[in-house]
Amino acid sequence: MTNTFLTILNMSMTASYVILCIILIRLLLKKAPKIFSYGLWSVAGFRLLCPFSFKSILSLVPMNTYQQASQIKDIAPASGLNVRSSIPAPSAITSTKPMPMHIRIGAYIWLAGIVVMLIYSVVSMLILKNRLQNAHHKVNNIYESAGLKTPFVLGIFKPCIYIPEELPAEETNYIIRHEQTHIRRIDHIIKPFAFMALSIHWFNPLVWAAFFLMSNDMELSCDEQVLEEMGVDIKKAYSMSLLSLATEGRIINGSPLAFGESNVGGRIKNVLSYKKPTFWIVLIAIITVVLAGIGLVSNPKTIKADENSYADEIYKYRTQYVGDNSKVINITASLPVPDTLKYSQVRLLMDKPPYGIEVTYKTTPEAMKSFSNENNQVIFDRDSILMFSLIKNADYVNFVLNDGNNKLSVGRTREWANNAMGKDLWKSSATQEMFNSIYLKVIEK
Repeated sequence: MTNTFLTILNMSMTASYVILCIILIRLLLKKAPKIFSYGLWSVAGFRLLCPFSFKSILSLVPMNTYQQASQIKDIAPASGLNVRSSIPAPSAITSTKPMPMHIRIGAYIWLAGIVVMLIYSVVSMLILKNRLQNAHHKVNNIYESAGLKTPFVLGIFKPCIYIPEELPAEETNYIIRHEQTHIRRIDHIIKPFAFMALSIHWFNPLVWAAFFLMSNDMELSCDEQVLEEMGVDIKKAYSMSLLSLATEGRIINGSPLAFGESNVGGRIKNVLSYKKPTFWIVLIAIITVVLAGIGLVSNPKTIKADENSYADEIYKYRTQYVGDNSKVINITASLPVPDTLKYSQVRLLMDKPPYGIEVTYKTTPEAMKSFSNENNQVIFDRDSILMFSLIKNADYVNFVLNDGNNKLSVGRTREWANNAMGKDLWKSSATQEMFNSIYLKVIEK
């Protein structure tokens, strides 16, 4: 659970930057149709719910922000290399570095918050459905109920429109158009997903702001669509309907989509000032949203790697002893390996000399078959040289590849590594500068 919590923190940090960018872009798109602002929130939703992304040179996410998010875990990642962007927490057979107490406590608090959010949502939904027991069918998926203060859409798979009884025919027409627009745009599905993101990231105030702003943009864009379909001459009557059906508070669960619930004052102002947008405003808005969407949904791609940055980072874990498990685990977890290898565990073999280290990777049968060819094992040559440079009394290293059915072991000794480099690796890495030199030679091989 703690690893899941750390992953969520990573995602929330990146999403916070994305949310701030979207808020800024909303201001730039003030005169554009609100559907564009509404559409941008899908990027924030992606960042909040999906732990994966893709890399692009068009990314607007700063490199330092992205790296900071990927480094919450207590393991140094290999930066500037063609390797995994984040490294999973390893398991050590001999011993492991325990997860800090505050992380474990934070994970339990986070989980408790999710439970509270879900209970609140379920209870409020049950209360609402209880109020609808006396609702009667009017036509198609439209129902009337005497106990309602404002119309709304309720339901995921079979959404229904509920309206108060004895509404004027003119208002009823506006309301039904509004709620049908919600259903046509699948807003009744989008909002529960938005509430799911809010429930997972309840600790982040920016996510709360994003939820309310997204809900507001959803309603504003829906109002504008009704005006587009029925004509701008209904603005005054439509505004009066909003005012008469306004509710006192906000509904913060995933449903319903209530007609008079979200920022009624702002919606009335937007309706009264609405004008059909010009071609150029729409074109600029489209270009802005597309570029911003690509830039915010992708992670930064390094064009030219900073080769020394990784060497500087890993050198701080240099140790004389295999038994210094905290530093050894950080070194092994940070080794540059292809994406086909997933770091699994490390064994510290120190019962008696010679002392060794066994690093296990999970992989696929196809990848393991490839690595069985000695010509493809150069990555293990490189990694063993780095390990012997950083761990003084390590006599041998075994890299074990496990595809779930079979295992492949690739071993290297200190003697081999010293001969390969023509020097005593431990003595030749006595300083940061000396280790950087070894690292650059290894990379060039």
